[in-house]
This record gives sequence, C-alpha cells and structure tokens, in this order.
Amino acid sequence: MRDLTDWTGGLVGQRDPAQPLLTMYAGGGRVELSGATTANWVAKSANLLVDGLGGPQRVGLLLPLHWQTLALLLAGVATGATVVVAEQPAGLAGCEAVFVAGEHAEAALSAGVDEVLALSGHPLGAPLPSVPAMVSDYAREVPSYADHWGGEAPPGWTVEAGGERLGSLTAFGLSPADRILASVDPADPGGLVGLLAVLHEGAALVLVPSPIGLDLAGTATAERVTATLGCAVPGMPSLSGA
Repeated sequence: MRDLTDWTGGLVGQRDPAQPLLTMYAGGGRVELSGATTANWVAKSANLLVDGLGGPQRVGLLLPLHWQTLALLLAGVATGATVVVAEQPAGLAGCEAVFVAGEHAEAALSAGVDEVLALSGHPLGAPLPSVPAMVSDYAREVPSYADHWGGEAPPGWTVEAGGERLGSLTAFGLSPADRILASVDPADPGGLVGLLAVLHEGAALVLVPSPIGLDLAGTATAERVTATLGCAVPGMPSLSGA
C-alpha cells in the first residue's frame, strides 16, 4: 500500500503522452483522450479553480464515472484542495465550490455551496441546454482557461469519498502497457482508490459507466484490456482497490 499523501502521480511522466490514457464507452459511442489531452483538461480545470473560483480549499464532486470526473479530481488535488467525492448533495456541505451532474444543481445550492458548476454527462462533455440561476455550466466556463498548469506541486493529496478520507493506494504492479476496464462508482472509496492507483502506475483506463447492454468481453478484446476493475470478464484478472 502507498500513502496517498506521497503520490505525485504518473499522469504524463510514466507514459507516452500521445498514447490513449482515458477511453470511455457511453451513450452508444466511444470517446478517447490521450495523456496529453487529459493533461490539458486537468490544467484548464485547475486554472478555473484558481483563477476563476479563487482557489477553494474544499472542492466537491457529485458526478458519475466519466473522463471529466477524473480530470476534475486531478485538477482539484493539483491545486492543493481537499477533494470531496460525494454520494448525495448533502455530502457537499462545507465545500466552497462543487461540480455536479445537472440534476443535482438545485440541491447543491440548497446545501449552501457558494459556487456550483453543472455538467451534462454527455460523452463529449457538451454543455447543458440550460442551468438554474446561480449555477454555471462547466462546459461553457472551462474552455477559456489556459491548458498549462504552472502551479507548484502540492505536498500531498487529500481526497475524501463515501464520508471517509482516503489514506493509501493499492499497489497493482501495473505498467504503461496495461489497459484497465473499469466500471466503478467514484463515490465508493474502494472504487476511487482503484482508479487512482491505476493512474498512479501509469496505466490507461477504459471507463464503462453503465455496463448494461454492453458486450464487456468484446469490448475488452477490442481495447486490448489486461485487467478489470469493478466488473468481470471471464478469464481476465480483476483488480480491487479495497
């Protein structure tokens, strides 16, 4: 097990940034982001947090499994914020800024959060048709920010999920050649630790937010998957972040 506060991450440094890092199957389609593109989204989001929102110390996420969720998680910790991955709107209380699925925007305001940014959940990250008053649309706000993050590396990560602080990462023994098929709830501590551990070791993620109706075995073959996280494919190793 690795102490989470010692993690500096392997987002780009351990792998070719031109190679796929995050792939997602959703809405009947497939979206792929290279390491470099992922890093750009992380940088834009970090700059939004600092320059646009004043550098909140507690950043909340109430989002499904999605490449944008991971980008925001990495952005939050890059700025040194405590990132709270909540299961319900009530779990966002005490956060200065939150990023939520559109259907939770009103509830986030009711929880007393000052800055609420909503996401559509669209596979390509498209904007919402509309947002409530006092809520911003993340997809419309983030593009104007720089795609380079020049902030100092934080001394460590502070991430909370399911009401508990994550303290360690499982050592999976992965390499940049590995591709992990993942179908987990980011608000589940074990699932989130698993996602972070995969990225920490420089491996790529193939995200499946909803495996219902998807041929997981066929997807695993097509994506050259080497192991699974939170789902099962016959004959393939399964990882556990717990």
